Amino acid sequence: MTSLTINGMSITAAPGTSVLDAARQNGIDIPRLCQHPQLRPVGMCRLCVVEIQGMRGLPTACTTPITEA
Repeated sequence: MTSLTINGMSITAAPGTSVLDAARQNGIDIPRLCQHPQLRPVGMCRLCVVEIQGMRGLPTACTTPITEA
């Protein structure tokens, strides 16, 4: 399991899980429009952009895999 912090909450999720799915699995809602379980994540709607410490820009939570905090 990989540990990470979202909005000050420490959570864990399986390696390779998207930031969006890790958040949802731990009861944290990140708004989204284009994410669908039967489609490959493409980050087109840009509604799920997040700020990630140490990462440049604002990546989409649906296409960004989690990394250890």
